[in-house]
Amino acid sequence: MVKLSALVCVQNQDARLGECLRRLSFCDEVVVVADRCTDRSQEIARRAGAVLVDGIFPLESQRRQAGVEACSGDWVLEVDPDEIVDAALAWEIRWSLQTRRSADWYELPIDNYLGDTRLRDGWTGSLSRHAEVRLYKRGLKAWEPRRVNAPSVVAGRSGGSLKGAIQRTVGADVGQLVERLHRLSALAAEDLADSARPGSFVAALFRGAGAFLNGYLYRGGWREGRLGLLVATLSALYPVLAQMRAGDVLRMRAATETAETARVARLRDVAGVASR
Repeated sequence: MVKLSALVCVQNQDARLGECLRRLSFCDEVVVVADRCTDRSQEIARRAGAVLVDGIFPLESQRRQAGVEACSGDWVLEVDPDEIVDAALAWEIRWSLQTRRSADWYELPIDNYLGDTRLRDGWTGSLSRHAEVRLYKRGLKAWEPRRVNAPSVVAGRSGGSLKGAIQRTVGADVGQLVERLHRLSALAAEDLADSARPGSFVAALFRGAGAFLNGYLYRGGWREGRLGLLVATLSALYPVLAQMRAGDVLRMRAATETAETARVARLRDVAGVASR
């Protein structure tokens, strides 16, 4: 039998975590990585019988790598706290691992929901995705060092895409979807500030315009009516907000560094006076 480990990385997302873990009962093991959680995430994970990895992981790549290292299964299934795996997809995953032995990884479709409404079209990588490599043999997937939307590389042979989809709730309502944009753009700003090259505002505007056209026209967001227009607009705002907030982060870091330098200088002056 192939042993399957489920990996869930959580950051103060206890609202849906219990249901997420309950739907993973078909896995042989569930590993929960709790990153600086101050809510009930750890308690929920323990009650569900999950293996808990509790710590501080500034980067998404660090969280996922720590989780994979804690997994003991031959295969790893990545699921986010706002996602569920229904019975049909669970059966398909188990059947694929037992019968299609030549594959090393699979891509899983993602159905995005806003409340109870499924938005089939218009999603881009900033707010969510249509599909991701979520099922793979342990040790074959690696992530770039990013705080959010970390690109990944998977080695081995592809098994293609499964038919069933992970169900993701991007928010209970429009307000929570906007909050999602706020949270993700703040993390993206930190990544841009780390590179010390946040780029120009004009370039961010062009990227935003491209994201809007990609989501609304090419990916068919227009089919979703007003909500499709909203998703495309938020996707367009993502690179603009990230660029503007990166400038704020750099200024704040510079001010903190200046204050620290002044503090050290004062301490040296005091030490010099005391030694005379």
